Amino acid sequence: MLDSLDFGMHVRLAFITLLALSALVELSLLVSGRRVLVHEIKVSPGEHYVVPEHGDLGASQQASLVCQYFTGRSIVVSVFWYSSNNVLGKDQCPFITTGA
Repeated sequence: MLDSLDFGMHVRLAFITLLALSALVELSLLVSGRRVLVHEIKVSPGEHYVVPEHGDLGASQQASLVCQYFTGRSIVVSVFWYSSNNVLGKDQCPFITTGA
């Protein structure tokens, strides 16, 4: 009986610790102005993919990277030119970046 009570307290402590860490990360993102990557999509020419303020990215002659970042408050979208060798573009979205 005592062991199950002790296990429950450890689970609660782990849950509270996880919540506190999540709140700390979110607060640090809000204060620092940094962004953390949550989703990345490569859009090739000819594909239909519309991004507000950028239009249909597939209509371009150049492939694009669509990067979605969490700011601590909302999700924002950044668009980069795609280049497999990182010349005149990026081969993947930066994992952590600062706001524009």
